[in-house]
Amino acid sequence: SVNGLMNSFMRWIGFEMFRAWPEDPMFAMLSCVIPGVWAGAGPGCLIYLAALKTIPEEQFEASEIDGAGFFSKTFHIVFPALMPLIIINFVGAVMSAFHASQNILIMTAGGPNGMTEVAALRIFYQAFMFLQFGPATAMAWIVGSMLLGFALFQLRRLSRMEFKSGG
Repeated sequence: SVNGLMNSFMRWIGFEMFRAWPEDPMFAMLSCVIPGVWAGAGPGCLIYLAALKTIPEEQFEASEIDGAGFFSKTFHIVFPALMPLIIINFVGAVMSAFHASQNILIMTAGGPNGMTEVAALRIFYQAFMFLQFGPATAMAWIVGSMLLGFALFQLRRLSRMEFKSGG
């Protein structure tokens, strides 16, 4: 449909172009990714806000006395304090990206021209549309092994970090 939210916004700011975003090869994947990002933004923001509250205010005050600016405080205080949470959320985001295939199946079914076909959707098609269970199982094992290896690598990295309490 060309009467969606994005086209209404484009019309409101002065553009007269109408586009079926999921059917356009250039914007199909973006139109599949944005709803997932939007859905995960709320809980992610709450988690990061709670973690930011654990950073002692004295660190920010001491850095201001030393002449640190916004970027210096961000890179030398905030990022190191939040690094364990960033790694945990990164692992969760990668894992959930492999579960996003149901949204792509509903929105574009892998089209246009295969531009939005992801690994999990390919496995689904191989197994349940083409009934080629052998290749689908092999692909699933490879993807599962990659995810497991990625998660173990990140958890190993996380176990080496030093955790500090905020209080």
